Amino acid sequence: MVGGGTAQRTVEVLNQAADSYGTGCLLAPGLILTAHHVAKPGEGHVVRVRDMASATFSEAVAVWESAEWDVVLLVADRALVGAGVQAVGFGELVSDYPARRPVCSTTGFAKAMRRKVSARSERYVDDLKTVDGRIAPHTGSRSKMYSLEVDGAVVTDVRNWQGLSGAGVFCNGVLVAMATLVDPQWDRGILVRPLSHLLADKSFAAAVSAHTGMAPRLQPADLKGLLDDIPSPTLSSSHLLDPRAQVVGLTGMTDLIGQIEQWCNGPGQVDVAAVTGLGGTGKSRLVVELLSRLTARHDNSRPWSGGFLSETPPHTDYGMLASSSYPLLIAVDLAEAHIPQIRDLARALAVPHDGACVRVLLLARGHDGWWPALSRYLRAQQAGAARETFMLTPDDALEGHGPENIYVEAKAAFARRIRLLQQAGHADSTWSDTVVADAPRRYGDGIEHTLRQPVIYHHVAALADVLARANPDFARKDHPMEVLLANEENYLRRIAEARLGTGAVDMKLLHTLVSAQLLAGATTARDGKAAIRAGFDVHHHGYGATAPPDPERLAALDDVLAAAYPAVDGAHWGAIGAPLAAAWLTEAGTSNGGEFVEHFLQHDVLAPEQRRRTLSTVIRAAQEQPALADAAHRAVASDPERLLPLAAQTITTELGPDQAQQWLADLEHSITDRAAQPDVDRDVYEWAAAFLGEVQAQVATGAEEMDEFIDVLLHEDTADEEDDEAESEPDTDAPERPADLPLIRTRVSVPIRIVITVLAVGHLGLVTATLIIALNSDSMRGVGWARWCFLAGVPSAHLAIATAYGSRPPVRRVPIFWIAPLFIIVWTTAFAVMAHLPLPLPWALWPLVFGIGLVALAFAWRMWVGRFPAAEPPTV
Repeated sequence: MVGGGTAQRTVEVLNQAADSYGTGCLLAPGLILTAHHVAKPGEGHVVRVRDMASATFSEAVAVWESAEWDVVLLVADRALVGAGVQAVGFGELVSDYPARRPVCSTTGFAKAMRRKVSARSERYVDDLKTVDGRIAPHTGSRSKMYSLEVDGAVVTDVRNWQGLSGAGVFCNGVLVAMATLVDPQWDRGILVRPLSHLLADKSFAAAVSAHTGMAPRLQPADLKGLLDDIPSPTLSSSHLLDPRAQVVGLTGMTDLIGQIEQWCNGPGQVDVAAVTGLGGTGKSRLVVELLSRLTARHDNSRPWSGGFLSETPPHTDYGMLASSSYPLLIAVDLAEAHIPQIRDLARALAVPHDGACVRVLLLARGHDGWWPALSRYLRAQQAGAARETFMLTPDDALEGHGPENIYVEAKAAFARRIRLLQQAGHADSTWSDTVVADAPRRYGDGIEHTLRQPVIYHHVAALADVLARANPDFARKDHPMEVLLANEENYLRRIAEARLGTGAVDMKLLHTLVSAQLLAGATTARDGKAAIRAGFDVHHHGYGATAPPDPERLAALDDVLAAAYPAVDGAHWGAIGAPLAAAWLTEAGTSNGGEFVEHFLQHDVLAPEQRRRTLSTVIRAAQEQPALADAAHRAVASDPERLLPLAAQTITTELGPDQAQQWLADLEHSITDRAAQPDVDRDVYEWAAAFLGEVQAQVATGAEEMDEFIDVLLHEDTADEEDDEAESEPDTDAPERPADLPLIRTRVSVPIRIVITVLAVGHLGLVTATLIIALNSDSMRGVGWARWCFLAGVPSAHLAIATAYGSRPPVRRVPIFWIAPLFIIVWTTAFAVMAHLPLPLPWALWPLVFGIGLVALAFAWRMWVGRFPAAEPPTV
């Protein structure tokens, strides 16, 4: 399919009866937007259009027109005009950020480009002219126009711009305006009509929706890259269930949306809140609905803009968001997996700015493991109050709606959208029957008796019944998810056959590669090659030694995956969407002997970030398909050096304490089982067991920011290895530790922090009091004034030990590591015995008391001051 380039969408528009000629813009196959004064429909005039791939003109009819706006929508035969063109994306310009003001382009048939076919010919041809320029959003805003300031050469006579009227103006591949006329007062200015004003007209939006299969929605074109694109419509199950496609209307959540909308309109330029709920309860759908309400124009109020934050943006200049002239609502999906990105965003938004307010919603399945620490960080950065948490339960979506109503409404909505997609040229030749809303109940039978199920459960049943009516082969499936997967495979087969040929499609291999695409993702083309190669090798695992795969074949398969699941965030490709993801992965594992995830995670070509993403995807999917967790445990146990640190960080960051402890316990069992096998490296598995034990102990305390703790733990292990090497092979030229290494504070819950601090301060008080009493005893008075030096020396020794052990990883194999604290404890105990303290405590317990106090003092140092990491981090 043809993408969003201006030249590919350019159409000639001709009305010979009215002696009118100009340019049009393809919105979708057979759907053309142009200027009313160019087409001049009505009065018996015939309007003809021709795209760049056609030799002849085709007749077109007007389906919507407005002389006031100088706009008309034309419809022609989609097979003759614009065949293969995707539905266009609509956008508006919201940011006034001169440093990154994007280039806008328009392509049309300007009069100045009329040329003779040859020197001797009297026949002329109208050629294309692409004009690049920039649009400052405020210029022309009062007249509801944009002014495109042209770069490069311009015509000497404004009349030579004629013919460019009706051309689409694109910014970052998104249609933002339509050229109407040249401003005679400015030699470099072309006045263009913003699409945002047209889409505010419900009849125009309905006409576009009827011919594209999807309601048009505006996206901030100049923020493209920072925010996800709106997904392109397809007949896949993945798209039909995508909450961002808005196929099924939102049910319930009235009170919750009202609360969030009130929070959005609250004081302050920046604020951040969390929205939590189980998978399938409608978090993403809630955000889409909220954006639809906030972006709607009401009277003269300023509409909002926004979208979902891109996971892999081409740049991270989040200051653009702070310069928006529109209020922005930014949603971060799977927030628990993107903490570093959220911090970067917060730092950019916290800087005082003149833009409109920005609200950030963090979507996650839970909040215990990450939100308390992150909210404190946000407040410290002055990124708003960051205190609100909105909890979404399955009952919220059922508010005022029973399961039966949700099922019936969803079935009607799916049937309606599928018919629109079919009208827009999306077809499936395997469908022998028409799509109807009253399809027989097979998978929705008895659904009225289900209670407390997520709303996605009812949507899956409704879509399965609609698809089973259209394709009787689907009705043989036992489970509704099997119907959705079968429809997804048909969609994938159509894409593959269009690119590889009918006889060259291996659906089992494609199924495996789509799983690899889902697990590893691909920010770049190189990442895509790695995921394809890993998936290809795992698919053929067990067949013995084989020849390396043909690079051209791998490239062709890469092209199929990118076409089937295009990226919406600037990455190399996207992925199959939830809730199909977990079921698709489980099928892939079954077809590969249950070892797909295990072998895929260990493949050498994957980058560390791809392994982390794979673990993150498996952790989420395993909540619905537990077998995936077992495969991940076996993979980590097979290669703990490479995978255990990644697994520990992912588990403790993305899961709540209870779930994290369960995952770590299962990992411990897998590592123990693997360590019992005779062919393993004992040292590696001893390290793995010790590392995992320390992580489990830290999770059990309720500690926060486990990623920092694990980093420190890894640095300690690296330091120990370096010390061992230094003992066995001294290196006189070894570099010294840098003096500016950062101190990393150990984060724990507030109650534990209070207890440790009280113990540490009490320990110092007890040591000091013991010394004062002992020095005043009869046995010490004979020493004279010199005895008071002990009052300064002993507490200072305790502080020195606490500082040394609290601020750096200890060298456990050096004798002084054990001798120094024992000497201090024994020394202090001797003073306690001399003091004859009036406490019912045998002298033999004093070492235990002082030992506990000394440990508390060292840990308090880590909490309040911090500790140094090792000089060189490990390679993970």
